[in-house]
Amino acid sequence: MQFRHILAPTDFSEYSKQAVGAALELAKKFGAKLSILHVVELPPYPVEGYVPPSLTTTFMEDLEREASQELAQLAPEAESAGVEVARLVTVGSPYRKIIDLAEAEQVDLIVMATAGRTGFSHLIMGSIAERVVRTAS
Repeated sequence: MQFRHILAPTDFSEYSKQAVGAALELAKKFGAKLSILHVVELPPYPVEGYVPPSLTTTFMEDLEREASQELAQLAPEAESAGVEVARLVTVGSPYRKIIDLAEAEQVDLIVMATAGRTGFSHLIMGSIAERVVRTAS
């Protein structure tokens, strides 16, 4: 099997940083491009009270800027190892954005961590990794 493009979604947790490291090793081994993706998720509930649209826009821009700065810190050794890396930030539903990017970019492999929730928290929160596994081609 040959991998030409590997996608490594991250939420910046320690588990996902380890998954990015594993994805980088695979990219080195196969000479593949590595895309590291962070999805800024919109709050699942409305903010209390009235929030002017300008503040909402500024808030989202700040989140995207912070995510871009954190992405820049991930896998800094990639370029010196000869691995082409794309660091991407997008806004939306994480599992949907991961799948959409994988399809649009013709990704061969998605390497991601799971938070390992079980029981009630898994029932309520679900698992982004599980949704990706169930729905990605």
